[in-house]
Amino acid sequence: MPEFLSKPCTAFQGTRRIAAGPLIDVARAVKAAMDANPNCSFLTFDDATGAVVDLDLRGET
Repeated sequence: MPEFLSKPCTAFQGTRRIAAGPLIDVARAVKAAMDANPNCSFLTFDDATGAVVDLDLRGET
């Protein structure tokens, strides 16, 4: 697994935390939440830098 997939991240839907942990696990949690409620928006942050992480969640998990 590429190293960047293990970097610690946190995802939010508004002020509610959806997931925290390795990027791969956070991305899967965000994908599941988006599939359950496609009209919601989510933000994912790199825990080390605070930078927003863009996720390409098209396709199957």
